[in-house]
Amino acid sequence: MKKLIQLKGALVLNKNEQKTINGGNTGMQCRNHADCLSLNGIPGYEYEEFFCHWGYCQIM
Repeated sequence: MKKLIQLKGALVLNKNEQKTINGGNTGMQCRNHADCLSLNGIPGYEYEEFFCHWGYCQIM
């Protein structure tokens, strides 16, 4: 199980976890910001804010 730091109700992702979202090999492709909203349904990512940049969902 991955270790996450809890900070005021939000989960802070480590660098490896960010790479999987921020355009990494398994990053989700997108055309606009609405495409990234589904990522908030993934357990552990509920409190992250995502946006579309360079064709991939990024964490704000």
